[in-house]
Amino acid sequence: MAGERIRAVVTDPGGDGLRLADVALRAPATNEALVRVAAFSLNRGEVKRAMNATEAGNTIGWDIAGTVAAPAADGRGPAAGTRVVGFCRGMDGWAEQVRVPTPDLAPLPDAVSFEQAATLPVAGLTALHCIDMARALLGRKALITGASGGVGMFAIQLARHAGARVTAQVRSAEKAVFARALGADEVLVTDDGGGFAGNGPFRFAMDAIGGPLLANAVKALDKDGVCVSYGVSGSPEVTLPVADLFLHGRAALRGMHLYATSEIEPPSAAFPRLLGLLEAGRLDCRIDRVTDWSEIAGQARDLMDRTFDGKAVLTVSGA
Repeated sequence: MAGERIRAVVTDPGGDGLRLADVALRAPATNEALVRVAAFSLNRGEVKRAMNATEAGNTIGWDIAGTVAAPAADGRGPAAGTRVVGFCRGMDGWAEQVRVPTPDLAPLPDAVSFEQAATLPVAGLTALHCIDMARALLGRKALITGASGGVGMFAIQLARHAGARVTAQVRSAEKAVFARALGADEVLVTDDGGGFAGNGPFRFAMDAIGGPLLANAVKALDKDGVCVSYGVSGSPEVTLPVADLFLHGRAALRGMHLYATSEIEPPSAAFPRLLGLLEAGRLDCRIDRVTDWSEIAGQARDLMDRTFDGKAVLTVSGA
C-alpha cells in the first residue's frame, strides 16, 4: 500500500556510506508488481554512486530476488506468490519491498535459489548482451578485460559456452587464479593491455575499463572482430588512432548500455537464458559471501576495496 513504511538501504554520506532506514513505499504504476525482497547482490557501479552521494536518505539497488506480494494492476506479469528475479532500474531495490515493472521481472525455476538469482541482473545481463554482439565465436579467440569482476566472471563462462577460446585480463596474480577457475584458457596480468596483440588476434573483446586497455583491445582485434565497450571505470579518455580500427577491415567498436539494451530486449526475455544455464548447472555465480543486510556498510567497503572475488549477496531479515 502506498505510504506504508518499509525498511530500505539508503545513502549515508555523513556516516558509513550506506545504512538501513525507514522509507515510504511509493505508489504503484499499473504495470508494476510488488515484490517482497529476499536477497540482493552488490555491484561496484551502484555502490560507488552511493559512496559518492552528497545527499542522505536516497534509496539504492539494482539486483533483487524475492516473491511477488501483489501482481501488477494491468494483469500482466507473474502472479502473487511467484518467486522472481528483478532488475530495479529505479535504483530502489535494496528494501523489504519494491515495486518493479513486470518487463523487468522473470520467474525463477525451483532449482535456482534467491541467492543465486540475485547475482544475475546487472552482471549477468550485461555479460549476456555483450556476448550477443559477438560474431560466430565457435573456435575463435575472445578477450575479456576486468575478468575478476561480476560481469567478467559471467562473460568468461558465456564466451566458453559459445565455443570461444578465452583470454582474461586481470590486475594481479591472485585474480588470475579466479579467472582460470572460471574457465579462462589464457590469463594476462596487465594494467594497460600491452600484451594483448601477442595473444590475439581476437574475434571478440569486451571492456568496461577504458583508457589504454580499451585502445589495446581494439588494436588486437581480428579483421572482422568486434570490441564492445560497456563502461569506463578506469578512464573515459581513450587515445585510439582511427587507422587502428579501419585498417583491420571490418573490425568494429560498439557500445552496450544495460538500460538502453533493456528497452530492446527486456529483462523478462533475457533472464530465462541465464536461468536455464543456472538450472542446468552450467553457470557458476561464484558467490563469495552471503550475509544479513544489516552488514551492508561493511560489505560495500569490502567490494570497493576489492577484498573478495565473485559476488556478495545480502539477505533481507524476515523475508
